[in-house]
Amino acid sequence: MKKNLFISILFLTIYSCSKDTVETPHVFERGQIVSSSFLAYKTIDDMKLVFGFLGVQDSVNYQYAVELYKIKYETITPSGEETVASGLIAIPKNINVAVPLVSFNHGTELNKLSVPSHLVYNSGFEVGMVFATEGYAVCIPDYLGLGDGVGLHPYMHAKSEASCTIDMIRAAKEFCKEKSISLNEQLFLMGYSQGGHASMATHKEIEANYTNEFTVTANASLAGPYDVSGIMTDILFKKEAFPSPIFLPYVLFSYNSVYGIYSNISSIFKSPYSTTLLPFFDGNHKNTVTDVNNAMPAIPSDILTDEEYLNLKNKTNTKFIEALKENDLYNWIPVAPIQMCHCDGDITVPMGNSEKALDYFVSKGVSNARLINPFASGTHQTCLIPSILATKRWFASMKE
Repeated sequence: MKKNLFISILFLTIYSCSKDTVETPHVFERGQIVSSSFLAYKTIDDMKLVFGFLGVQDSVNYQYAVELYKIKYETITPSGEETVASGLIAIPKNINVAVPLVSFNHGTELNKLSVPSHLVYNSGFEVGMVFATEGYAVCIPDYLGLGDGVGLHPYMHAKSEASCTIDMIRAAKEFCKEKSISLNEQLFLMGYSQGGHASMATHKEIEANYTNEFTVTANASLAGPYDVSGIMTDILFKKEAFPSPIFLPYVLFSYNSVYGIYSNISSIFKSPYSTTLLPFFDGNHKNTVTDVNNAMPAIPSDILTDEEYLNLKNKTNTKFIEALKENDLYNWIPVAPIQMCHCDGDITVPMGNSEKALDYFVSKGVSNARLINPFASGTHQTCLIPSILATKRWFASMKE
C-alpha cells in the first residue's frame, strides 16, 4: 500500500513539473550563432608549408599560430526569409591585445563543399591564415546556398552577398567574445572576383543602413565585376570565346530565382542545353565551375535560343536588364577608403570594371579611392596573390 502511494505521489510530482515546464521558443536573430566546431590548429611551420606551395612563404610576417573554426549562423534569403549559412573563422592563438576584424569574400564557386569552411585548397581559407598569423581575426562566409546553406546560391546578387557577409561579421564578433579574443573597433573588408563584388556590396550596405552598428575602416575590393549591366553583359553577349562561360547560366539561374524573370527558364536554352544545364544548378551543387565550363560552348551565348539571345543582347528583356542594373556597384559614393586592385591582363573580369568605378567615385568628389595594378599583364588567376599581398600591406599601414 505504501509502495503504491509512493508511486502515485512520484507520478503526480513528475506530471506537475512537466506541466509547469515551458520551453522557450527560439527567437531568430540575424548573425546569431547556430553552432561552431573546431577545424584545425595551424602552427607557424604548418603555415610556412602551405604558403610555400603558394609561393608566398617569405611574404608573410609570422607572429601567431592560428585556430580555424566553422560556424553556422542565422541570416536571411534574398526575399527576407530566415535561413542558415556557414563560414570560416580564423583567430590568432595566444594573443593578448585587441585585434582588428577582417571580412574576406571568396570568388566564384558552385560546388557546395569547395568553400572556406571545408578547408578546400584555394577556396580562400588560406587568406584567413595569412591575416590571422599577423594579428587579425578573420571571418569568411561560404555564401548563401554554399557550404551548409540550402538551395541555389544567389550568385552576383549584391543585396544577399551583403546581408550574408554582415551577419557573418556579427557572428564573428560574438564568437571572438566567446573565445576571449578582444576586438578593437577596426573593420577591414576585402574580396576577390565575385568576392570583390561582395565586399563592395557589403561596404555600400553598411554605409547606407548600418552606420550605427559598424564603421568600415577600409575596403579592398579586388578584380570585381562592378559593372554587371554594362561591361560584363557586353562581354557575355559577344560572339567570342570567353574563359569562364559558366558566368552566363549562373547569373541567369540566380537572377531568375531572385527576380522571377522566366516562367520556364529551360525554354530560353537551345538543345541540348535546355536539359543538360539545369542539373548543375538544382541546389545540390555537386559539380564544379570547371564541370560547367566543360559542358558549355566556348562562346557563352551559344546556349541561348536565337530569340532570347537577341532579347538579351539588345537589352529588350527589361526584367533581366533591371536585375542587372540593380546589382551594379560602381555607381555609389563610399565614405571609407577603397583600394581596388586589378590587373590589366585580366580578360575574365576586365580592369574596366574598376576603372569605371574609380571614375564614378572621383566624379562625385571621393578623394580616398584608388586603383592599383599589382602585377603588370597579370590575368584573373595570376593577379590574385599580388592583390592579396598589396591589400595586406595596405591594411598593415592602418592597423592599430
